[in-house]
Amino acid sequence: MKVSAVLKQSLPLLLLCGIGEVAAGALFGHSADTLDLLPGLIVLVPALIGLRGNINTTLGSRLGSAAHMGLISSKNFLNDEMKENFKASIMLSVAMSFLAGLLAYLTSIAVGKSSVSMLIIIAIAVLAGSIAGIILAFITMGIILFAFKRGLDPDNVTGPSLATVGDLITLACIFGVAILIGGI
Repeated sequence: MKVSAVLKQSLPLLLLCGIGEVAAGALFGHSADTLDLLPGLIVLVPALIGLRGNINTTLGSRLGSAAHMGLISSKNFLNDEMKENFKASIMLSVAMSFLAGLLAYLTSIAVGKSSVSMLIIIAIAVLAGSIAGIILAFITMGIILFAFKRGLDPDNVTGPSLATVGDLITLACIFGVAILIGGI
């Protein structure tokens, strides 16, 4: 693929992603009160955002490769290959969210900032991580399908799209679940 084609596909998306990341920062800043009430979240937020990015961009890469190899297409999109990758990403989301919650709690204790029980931090991590993971897995599948229907290379659009959308959705899920569970 020529450099001009990559720029044509990626540049507008990267500009939109920059705006999206500013929105994610504004959402994070707007949630400062929640962070004051649940200081363990300050450790949990980057961990869950990183996990969502890693798991879902990996899912996007796997689906993009499967599409390039002809294992999935717009005609047989919901085949076994797609379903297995989807299930694996959800299972990883749940397991790694649990681990992130546990590590966030232990880190908070280590630096003297714990204010809620381990169960609450882990519950916030697992629920927020699972909800965000499911939403982003569907978005990932949609991006792959959209890219191929439009003749775009999914490798050029999946990563940046998921990074931005993933940050926004994960932050909203974390703070939404924290408000529900944490009784804020």
